[in-house]
Amino acid sequence: MSNSIDRYLLSNLPPIIDLQRMSAQIVETRIDEAMQRMQIAVSDFYDNVSVFSIYWKSDDTGSAEDSSLFIQTISKLHNVQTHQRSLSDDDRVFSLGAEVVDRAASKSGSRQLFILHYAGHAIAGSTPDSLIITPRIGQELGHGPEINMSLIKDELKVTASDCSGLDILLVMDSCCAAIAGRGGKAKGSRVELVAATARKGISNSRVEGRTFTQHWCEAFTKLLEIGKPFTCDDIINDIIPDSELEQFPSTFVLREGWDLPITFCLHPGTIKSTLPAAVTSRTVVTAFHVEEDPNSPPLKQLIDHLNNAPVPITVLAVLPTSSTLLLLRVPVFLQELLVLPRVAFLLTDS
Repeated sequence: MSNSIDRYLLSNLPPIIDLQRMSAQIVETRIDEAMQRMQIAVSDFYDNVSVFSIYWKSDDTGSAEDSSLFIQTISKLHNVQTHQRSLSDDDRVFSLGAEVVDRAASKSGSRQLFILHYAGHAIAGSTPDSLIITPRIGQELGHGPEINMSLIKDELKVTASDCSGLDILLVMDSCCAAIAGRGGKAKGSRVELVAATARKGISNSRVEGRTFTQHWCEAFTKLLEIGKPFTCDDIINDIIPDSELEQFPSTFVLREGWDLPITFCLHPGTIKSTLPAAVTSRTVVTAFHVEEDPNSPPLKQLIDHLNNAPVPITVLAVLPTSSTLLLLRVPVFLQELLVLPRVAFLLTDS
């Protein structure tokens, strides 16, 4: 550790007498739990894929056919559970949101991909970050059946943060879909929004030509048959050259969790034991107040354990106080998964 950091730490240490202490064993257990979840989260292979496709029953632009096509396409993967949900004009965000979240969390404990697909109309909400789905084109806000999809997406991000091994993919075939991509990041998971914006504002109408769902499913099937792993970026890159896609001047994949792409593969290969640089290169310095003194066997065992951890962790300093102040450099993604009381300062890498 450099002298400048030494001076910073020694001159800026807050009083830690009142901070919650923990034993070295608890620190080791909690870090191990975070590392295990981190290793699960970087795996590209899913034990289970759950698809939930929704459309308005009163929509007359072919969204029911798009919903069926999407489910049929994703069902080509292994271990897929599907559910098609037609929305009535009486459906509300709270009931639909609870149903979606329950299905997303139903396979907690396994490596799961939950896919939410919507085909139909949408309008901007009353705030810049809200997307409202509606059954009719040109419907004004507050003048007919509507559901705030941004709220449902936010609930899914919370669920993904709380459930180990759960990733979320949202495929939105509607106008104004870009609005749904705003908000905070999910922790410990991958969350992706895939959508296209329409030049004429009608991206889901089959009257205008093939829909975004049709393009997406065709590209998905083509890439799946090639037999190599592929991502949503590959799907978008495959359909962009299509001349019929002129009605979609903007297609995009937005990541709202870890900066790792959701990956599809018909025949999963060997799970990699090494962590990708995308989740280990960015680090932070953080500190813990450990009960034992620096020369105690439990603390020495903890330090030895950290030095040999599968996730890169650097022990920067072991500072004696009334007990021990332990300073670690850890990956940002590990830091966000730790459930431990920490000293109230955090240094980020330059």
